[in-house]
Amino acid sequence: MKVAVISGGSSEEVHSSRESGKHIAGALENLGHEVHVIEFDVNLISNIEKLSPKAAFPFVQGKNHGDGAVQSLLELAGIPYVGSRPQYAAVINHKTLCKRIWRAEGILTPDYFEYTHDEYINGTFKDFKSKAQSNGLTLPVVVKPPTQGSRFGMMFVKDELSFKGLENSFRYDRTLLVERYVEGRFYTQGIMEIDGKMTALPPVEVIDGGDGEFKQYPGGSAVIAHDFTPERLEEISRITLEAADLTGAGGFARLDYHLCDGELYLLEINAVPGLIPGYSSMNICAEAAGYAYDTFIGLLLAAAE
Repeated sequence: MKVAVISGGSSEEVHSSRESGKHIAGALENLGHEVHVIEFDVNLISNIEKLSPKAAFPFVQGKNHGDGAVQSLLELAGIPYVGSRPQYAAVINHKTLCKRIWRAEGILTPDYFEYTHDEYINGTFKDFKSKAQSNGLTLPVVVKPPTQGSRFGMMFVKDELSFKGLENSFRYDRTLLVERYVEGRFYTQGIMEIDGKMTALPPVEVIDGGDGEFKQYPGGSAVIAHDFTPERLEEISRITLEAADLTGAGGFARLDYHLCDGELYLLEINAVPGLIPGYSSMNICAEAAGYAYDTFIGLLLAAAE
């Protein structure tokens, strides 16, 4: 069929978007589809109308991109597409909202609080530390712009010097997510829709070769097979499917965990995880389930609606 792969844009994650989009297009061509790569820009709507594809694979990430923006355009155009519906993509793209939902349903996620730009401008490091303590957190803490992926704007606040660096984080969001730093092993698990049912793929462990502070986030990392017992594997898969269902994830997604003192802490969910062969952990989860890259991408397209 005629398929539009949408990638690019102006978000911080544009490189991952374009690189993944290139490989997705290649896989779909290998499967015999007529593929057209469309750039996310001011001409997006007219280009989609001109092409009139039978399905779309929107691979754009970040605020005003993969948070329901492109999905909404495709809904209005009546074009089936891969991934979550607009309203759910918006929720998934907001880390704090997801944590609220999971907490309400008893899913373990690190303690947190919200910190505004006004608090930062009008307060001090002492005020920040006091607010952390009142919410049951002790330094160091992880601070994240809730609508950003990867490490954009992420800070490891442990003293007054690092606290001053939050000005950079506020470039991305006016309210930040401040989270308990849970030290341990990092695992990620992908899910995908197969025959109309969301299915958990084998999880993988990510060993970070990065800066030594954010051990739970990939970057210059190695991805290896998990060493879970059958009981632990059943536990993480159950949590993954429940957490994804609570946020309305559709098509495919990836969930990240930290294993600390025998407890699995759910960190976040990603509705548009990277799909770069040989690099992205989502692909490696699919490979562990026995799906070669082209087959994996073909299955994702088959679930488009």
